[in-house]
Amino acid sequence: MMKKVLLILFALTLFLAVSASAEDESPILGKPFPDFTVTDIDENTFTLSEALKDHEAVLINFWATWCGPCRNEFPAINKVYEEYKDRVAFIALSKEPKDSNEKISSFRQENGLTLPMGRDEDHKVYDYTEAKNIPVTVIVDRFGNAVFLRIGSFRTADDLRRTLDAFLGDQYTETAVLHSIPADTSMAALPVSPARALWIENEGVQKAIIRAEGIPDIFIYIVNDSTAHVIAEISASDSDSDVIFFSDAAGYTPLKEMLDPERGVLATDVSVPEKGHVAVCLMNYSKVINGEGDPDLIQFYIVRSTGEVESYVDTLKASGLDKVTVEYETDAEAETSADAYILHILDQNGDPVPEVFVNFCTDEACVPCESDENGTVVYTGEPAVYHVQIIDYPEGYSCDESFEMYTTETYGEWVLLLRKD
Repeated sequence: MMKKVLLILFALTLFLAVSASAEDESPILGKPFPDFTVTDIDENTFTLSEALKDHEAVLINFWATWCGPCRNEFPAINKVYEEYKDRVAFIALSKEPKDSNEKISSFRQENGLTLPMGRDEDHKVYDYTEAKNIPVTVIVDRFGNAVFLRIGSFRTADDLRRTLDAFLGDQYTETAVLHSIPADTSMAALPVSPARALWIENEGVQKAIIRAEGIPDIFIYIVNDSTAHVIAEISASDSDSDVIFFSDAAGYTPLKEMLDPERGVLATDVSVPEKGHVAVCLMNYSKVINGEGDPDLIQFYIVRSTGEVESYVDTLKASGLDKVTVEYETDAEAETSADAYILHILDQNGDPVPEVFVNFCTDEACVPCESDENGTVVYTGEPAVYHVQIIDYPEGYSCDESFEMYTTETYGEWVLLLRKD
């Protein structure tokens, strides 16, 4: 019984720490993918060759209803499906013999999915990939050749968008194999704080800390609402490419998508069920996924009532854990201590970029500043909303001319990502 409880307690960590191997240089890549026909759960016939007649590419995802990483990536895949379905044909095939059409249909409904789903009944399609685990995603280009193989889940919708874009458009005139997800080289300015933090800004939030001998403390936040307004804070040493927000209600969310530029915060809304809980996490994805462990990982549960907390406590006591206690307290908002406008200018690899000139502009005047050898710009002008303009940068870097950044009315810190060519 004790083993079962410990599995429950560490479910979130195990849910995230999935071995997702890098894209292999698979022998199937660059070769024609065998034609196949399946009937999806909506009784529609899907044939690869037919799908390629009116689409620029086909995405085939192999999964199972019991697979946690599969569940993690479906929100991202479904989001891209809705955006790309006129250009890319999608089919998600379960390789689990026990996944009946009825079970898959229930799974799709429970997870709010719309993409076509079906079964790979005899494993012939999956077996061709030579993969040993799931999830697996294959992309077949307009010429019928397998051009991308992903063993492991996609982290974000944007990762999948960049991958698909490599095979779409008039510039794609011959088969070109891709062995890894293209790097994100888009510019962004993200607010940073002295330390990584994750908190809820709903009114009347309570925090419960459950303690028991032999297990780590369990943190649960109680909100009197169906939506939790979650604020994330990252430190200047955190890289956008490494640190990511996760909730088991919506999967992985890139920090760029959380940015509220007017408030100068990273914010997102998380749906909270009336019964049960939702788990959230702020973590260094690379460290967790590679099994290194993230010492700054933040994770907790969100519930709607203290009754859910007490129910959790009762479950732990019934399992045989000793000295189970719960302590309630009001959660305090994280505070910042910046005494200037500070920019940490980094490239997509997290390396500092010196000798970048920026202007801090109001309607009346602009003040030029230069990044030092650590890629840091410090401006101590009077607090105001400044339009930050990049006016010069070293050779070997690129700047998106459409990029704009505005500061808040109070001092703060930001990480500004500049693209290295």
